Amino acid sequence: MASDNTGASPRGTRGTTRRLAAVACLTVAFTAPLAAPQAQAKPKPSAAEVRKKLDRLNEQVDQLVEKYNQANENLKAARRKLDAAKKASQAEQATFEEQRKKIAELAATAYKNGDTGGVPGFIGTGDPQAVLDQSAIFSHLSSNRDGQLAQFVAAAQRLRREQAQAQAAFDEVNGKAKELKGKKAELDKSVNVQKKLLAKLGEKTPTTRKGGGTYNGPASGSARKALDFAYAQLGKPYVYGATGPNSYDCSGLTMRAWEAAGVSITRTTNTQWAATRHIDKSDLQPGDLVFFSNLGHVGMYVGGGKMIHAPHTGDVVKISDISSGYYVSNWYGASRP
Repeated sequence: MASDNTGASPRGTRGTTRRLAAVACLTVAFTAPLAAPQAQAKPKPSAAEVRKKLDRLNEQVDQLVEKYNQANENLKAARRKLDAAKKASQAEQATFEEQRKKIAELAATAYKNGDTGGVPGFIGTGDPQAVLDQSAIFSHLSSNRDGQLAQFVAAAQRLRREQAQAQAAFDEVNGKAKELKGKKAELDKSVNVQKKLLAKLGEKTPTTRKGGGTYNGPASGSARKALDFAYAQLGKPYVYGATGPNSYDCSGLTMRAWEAAGVSITRTTNTQWAATRHIDKSDLQPGDLVFFSNLGHVGMYVGGGKMIHAPHTGDVVKISDISSGYYVSNWYGASRP
């Protein structure tokens, strides 16, 4: 007898349905994309970490500011040389033109008289002025009575060559100054980022104070005058390349302070170190220059293990302890103007 499935029990049908549903669920589970793991946020740097990075950036800026200041000094020297060369050239040019007129008169007279001497080729154009425009005429004149003219021409040529060299030097230094200023701007941006991080962490940068201060220490003579000036600048902001009166960088402050005492110590930390007498740290006296970070920074010793200085961008002229911490580990040397 043939089997008849139309009378299958409802229990079997429900079981089959459940098994199919289970298989479908498993299929969905294994084919659905896995959720991407969430990226963990980087921990905020501590105030100590940010300050350490800021100190490193400040050291880099100090070195770059020193190079920038030296480039500016070279630029000033090149500009002075260029100005002197221009003045000398102008004076010689006036003399040259005066002599040129005289030669033109002589050449014109000789041409009219048919007396060309040994230079018939030079007047082949029939134009005395064209003869003068040919440099070989000077060789002929130098062998005759006008030998002094040849010496003058040689002097004029030397001056023009010096002027060209001065202009080239000016252009080179000017280009370097612009390049260094661009690099300094990049570092300033980095420092500004660090200052913002410090602000987020509750660390405040010093603000400008007014009124300056008064030196009451034991220094006398030139050293006291230099310190009096430096103390009067307390609270004024640091600005790279600045030499006062409203802002200073480190070597700008020391230069102006000793200038007020009648002593020239030059502009940059490197040249100040080279221009002054080196002393041992144990012999420090108020007014002495103190150098740090491989001549990247300079201040003035005030006594008691402290100095007055213009620190870095975002800070002001202030008194700092050099007997511990950063300034001990980055000590370079001391000198006396």
